[in-house]
Order: sequence, then structure tokens, then C-alpha cells
Amino acid sequence: MKKRVIAALLTASMVVGLLAGCGSSGGDSGGESKEAGKQGKEASLRFIDVNPSPERQKYYEGVFQKFEEETGISVAYESVPWDDAADKLTVLGTSGQLPDVITTHPSWLGQFTEADWIMPVDDYVEEHGDEFVEAVKNINWAQEKEKYGHVYSIPDGFMVKGIFYRKDWVEEIGYEIPTGKDWTYDAYFDLIKALTDKEKKRYGNSFRGARGAFDPLLTYLQTFTGGYTYDEEGNFLLNSPECVEALEKWCEIYKDGYVPEDSVNWGFVEMVDNFTGGLTGTVSNDSEVAKACEEKMDPSQWGVLPMPVSTVDGKLLNSAGSPYSYTISKTSEYPEEALALVDFLVRPENNIEYCKMGGLIPIKNDVGDDETYGENGPYAPFLAQLNDPNFTVPPTYGAFNYTDLHQDMFHTELQKYLLGQQSAEDVLNHIGDELTARMKQYLADNEGAEVEKPKTMQPAAE
Repeated sequence: MKKRVIAALLTASMVVGLLAGCGSSGGDSGGESKEAGKQGKEASLRFIDVNPSPERQKYYEGVFQKFEEETGISVAYESVPWDDAADKLTVLGTSGQLPDVITTHPSWLGQFTEADWIMPVDDYVEEHGDEFVEAVKNINWAQEKEKYGHVYSIPDGFMVKGIFYRKDWVEEIGYEIPTGKDWTYDAYFDLIKALTDKEKKRYGNSFRGARGAFDPLLTYLQTFTGGYTYDEEGNFLLNSPECVEALEKWCEIYKDGYVPEDSVNWGFVEMVDNFTGGLTGTVSNDSEVAKACEEKMDPSQWGVLPMPVSTVDGKLLNSAGSPYSYTISKTSEYPEEALALVDFLVRPENNIEYCKMGGLIPIKNDVGDDETYGENGPYAPFLAQLNDPNFTVPPTYGAFNYTDLHQDMFHTELQKYLLGQQSAEDVLNHIGDELTARMKQYLADNEGAEVEKPKTMQPAAE
């Protein structure tokens, strides 16, 4: 990480310059009618947090106070519980009442851009892009440009997945974990089985069966398709015989009792709590889990492994990106001020404070001498993956709106298989039929659009 070589990104006078320079952020920001409505009014902004907690609210209210002291612009903090967020924002978007700045989950961008609810920020990215780490530019923004034609979001932090494991359990049983090209998904499944000891009330893995369950499975299945989700015509590739067999293997650890029976209903909270609480020996998740491990476990009890490489070709595929990003509503009365707020939120000192709170990796190059993100810090295994030039991020489900599928179909189809109500082939065919229909419709409706390709840390060729 680079040493701190620049001063704070904005001073009060620079904020004025930013406000003057970002009136055109890559799209229509409301024109003369919106400008006329601002005459004689003191700017004030609304901000909505879709993953609220007392700690997050305290952070945001504190940073908003600093922003107001520096700019004179007040910011009202609003929140909605995560489970209700997608529906709430849909209602607000449909009624034209979205707050100025929205914490946005990546899976919502298809819906938001399709509905024309948020503003592009291409001009900001062009001007400030060099301040951001390569992962943001070559993964986050490259994916958005490919999917939506513009960049619409500025990330809050960066996450990359890893395998959290009970280091003390591994030492206790004398198990040697393979490394390098030998650390495959098959080796990971073997580790889960080795760590299971029901007499000691130990299970090998925190299995995810509830909402979000298909996301890590998607990446595993993509190791059998070279990292792709669709072919060039938009046909779903992950229902091949090889992928059906892979899904069965993925679910064997549930069906054969290497994970708790009630994990069919586990989401993120249950997965993490049962790992830190001593019931499970591994959990595959984002770097944010390191925060919970630091708070609830002794350092001798846990460690982090990189994601396994493909059993097929040895490639490292890993979903990586930002848990949320900041987007600006097209109905904002103060779009320039809203962009200035986002820029303030990602100022290095503010972003570092935020990332430490949430277990994230900062998005700016300038992190100074902070040991948290150094070679021996708790995030070193994640940074090592990001710094690997061959690190590859496979595509998601598509540029179209799939929020409804993520809220319901993906995990309920998988649960039906786990509970013996349908076959593995049925799961992938049902999901594949729906995704194929949506992808083909998207390609038909967007002339020149292409299916998304895997992304690496290498800059895209111009």
C-alpha cells in the first residue's frame, strides 16, 4: 500500500470547486427546472442506509456532522432494515421519492438503471479514478460499464472472499491443509469432513441454505465453464451434466450430515455466529467476517485460507467487489451536493474508519501506515488474492433486473433439493430457464449488448 503522499481530498474551498465541476456527472441531472427550484434554498440532503446498526448510524451521523461543518450542507440519516430494503427502495423509486444518496447493493443496479432512478457518475470517475485501487477500476467500474454503459456507483469498501477456518481444530487433529494448486474445491470438501466430530458437537462448515445460498454455488459451478454464466447467445451454461454433478457434490456435505441440519435455513448471521461460537469449523465468506472473528475469538483459534482453485483447470475464481456502493438519485434536487457528499465519504481517512468498522478493504490507494492493511495484518490473505495478477472475478447473473430471483427463487429452488423435493437437475434447469429468458430478452432489447465476461486485475484493453 502506498504511503500517504497527499493531503485530505477536500478542503472547504475544494468542495466548492467540486460542486462547480460536477454539474454534469455523465447524465441529465435535472436541467433548468431543478436549478430554478433551488434558488433561495439552503441545500440539505437525505441519505439512506440499507444495512443499519447502531455502530453504522453513529459513524454516518458523525461524518455527516463533519461534512456540514466543512460545507454548510446538512445531511439527514435515514435507514431501512436489510430484509425490507429492496422492497422499500422499489416503492420509493416508483413514487419518485428516493433519498439523494442511496447505499445500494450490487444486485439492485440492474433494476435501478433500467428504471432510470440513478445518475451516472462517469465524469467523476474520469477525474478521480487514479485515486482508487486497481480492483475498483478493473472490476467494479469495468463491470458496470460493460453491463450498463456507464458507471453509476462509487463503492463503500472492497471485499474478497476467503475460507475462515478453526486453526486450533486443524492443529488438534493434525490435519495438513493442501496449498497452491492442490488447494482445490475437492480439498476444501475433504477439510470440512475432517473437521466434523459430532461427539464433540463440531461440524465442518457453516452451510448457507437461505437467501444468498446460490451466490457461492454460482462461483463453484463457473469453475466448470471457464468462468462464464452464459454462452454468446445468452443460453445458461450452468445446467450441464458436469454442473449438475458439481451441485450434488456441493450439497453432499449437507445431505451427509457434515453441517447442522437446520443450516438449510441459515443466512449470513447464522453462518458467522455459529463459526465464531464454536459449532462449525469453516465458513466461506467475505473479508468482513474478519471483524467478527477479531471481536469474538482468540487469534490462535482462527485463520483465513484463499478460495479454492478449480478442480478442472486450477484457475482461481473468486467473487469480489463491494458490499454496497453509493448512488445518487435522479430525482435529487441537489445532485452536485450529493456527489460532493459521496466524495467526502470516500476521503481516505473517512473510508479507512468506515472499512475498519465493517471489516472491509479501503478503496483508495492512500491508506498511510495503517497496520491493519499491512503485510502482517488480518486482511493480508485477502490482499494477497487481490494482488495476484491472475485473480479472476466471474460474471454475475446478468445486467438485467434479477432482484426478485435473488429474494426468492434462487435459494428456494436449492432448498427443495436439499430437502429431497426435487433433483439437482431440476434446480439448475428451473433457474437456468428463467435466467436464459431474461438474458435473451436483455440482449434483444439492448442493441450491441453482449454477455458479461470474466474480469481480471489487468486493465481492459482500449
